Amino acid sequence: MLPRTPVHRWLAVAFVFALVLYIHPDLRGSTIITKSLAPSRAGSGIDDLSWVKEVLCNHSIGPELSYASRIIKYIPDQVERKSITEIDHDLLPQKFKDVSMKRLSALPAATPVEVHIKKSMRPDDVDASAFIFGASTTYKRFIEPATHPVEEWKRWLTDGQGHSNGAGLVLQLFGASDEEVVHTSEILLKTGVNASVVHANNKLDMAGRYVALVDRIYNHPTRDSRKFFVLIDDDTFFPALSELQRVLTDYNPARPYYIGTFTERAEWFLRDHAAFGFGGGGIFLTAPMAKTISEAPCLQGKRENNVWRYNLNADQGDRLLFNCIANFTDIKLTYLPRLHQIDQFGDLSGFYENGGQPLSLHHYKSWHRFDVADMHKVADACGEDCVLQRFQFKDNFIISNGYSVCEYPKGITFDPLQSEDTFDNPAVTHDVDLAYSMGAQRSKLAFTGKKRQWLLLASRSEGAGVVRQVYLRRWSDPRWYGPGEEPTGDDSILVLLWSP
Repeated sequence: MLPRTPVHRWLAVAFVFALVLYIHPDLRGSTIITKSLAPSRAGSGIDDLSWVKEVLCNHSIGPELSYASRIIKYIPDQVERKSITEIDHDLLPQKFKDVSMKRLSALPAATPVEVHIKKSMRPDDVDASAFIFGASTTYKRFIEPATHPVEEWKRWLTDGQGHSNGAGLVLQLFGASDEEVVHTSEILLKTGVNASVVHANNKLDMAGRYVALVDRIYNHPTRDSRKFFVLIDDDTFFPALSELQRVLTDYNPARPYYIGTFTERAEWFLRDHAAFGFGGGGIFLTAPMAKTISEAPCLQGKRENNVWRYNLNADQGDRLLFNCIANFTDIKLTYLPRLHQIDQFGDLSGFYENGGQPLSLHHYKSWHRFDVADMHKVADACGEDCVLQRFQFKDNFIISNGYSVCEYPKGITFDPLQSEDTFDNPAVTHDVDLAYSMGAQRSKLAFTGKKRQWLLLASRSEGAGVVRQVYLRRWSDPRWYGPGEEPTGDDSILVLLWSP
């Protein structure tokens, strides 16, 4: 019989409760236990709130808003990366709640849900010493906030901890002073990027400087340790470097290879009358191929009416490179469709939300706007393969990891394996124009009331395989209301914590 004193009764209850948890550890997923553990799993409680408040302040959001959160426990036990994984749980069983960020003393507790993924490398596991990359830019583009590439380069040219991942970079600056070259070198050195910053040949135009890069990267002192010599734009991003290396193992680096991707735009492809690699997606050369180009007279020509004319008749670098290869070798382009030029405009949700695993991205600071460095931070938790991987929940939410969380309030009645036609291309028949590269596209859901989108606002690595993401939907965004619906309510944020 239990002791009669209240204190002893409570001690007995606590003992029995602890014993049950010890025998049945699955009960630890209950709301009560999760709430008590949430601050320690998240890392710092009040600091987490401070970071979220800072993010919201930087984007003029709140303090009154609608809030929801979830802990995503990832389990790396799958043999393949799926385009979309169905989860037999609701993403948001607790729904959104109205909160005032001014009055919160800690983030509202979140409950966990499990997702199963393929185990893949995190950025600090990757050895990229097989690659040396070459890029051209200007000092102005390098330092201006709207175009500077350093945050993106830190994601795929370093281990994320301030050290090189083994990859080399030759960066040539056009029209730069000696001081600007030195300053650029110092910035990259501090971030851990293993870069050689050099002056571009100012006598060459843009096309010539592009082709001249081949000689620069091929004759780099580390040449003998490299397998692939890669031409990129200053806004080319590689979100899955370990997967890229796996794909390239199909190609013997001792043989001449010219590897790249086409534009996604069929009318441009037909206009050019040539199957050449577009530079923004990345062009990969093996040493024999780079040697041949380096020694060929690709840049010969003459000046006509104060304009330099190449004998190979091209005014774009990637086309001039192709003409050089076509004229002096029998090598054809090896097409890798998972490299992406991304020659689309406007809303790129149809691309980022299609569940694919792109090996390269481009134009994310010009033709469309998205922070791919923040997108990629979730790789610090669940690995490179789960970046942009999709998870579909019972309550009609789909996470496109690192890009968006979308709710489909009228049900997921469409085929999620098809890309949504969200693009704003100038071609009238752009659904057909993109079909060869993206397949048949399903109808756009904006302005129908059938889709609501929370777009990634910020993310932060919190150590030990933990990453926190904040997704935002503006109440005033007219795209997420149907005919006759008026925008109402507050901005809403969804906070996801990815944790092992």
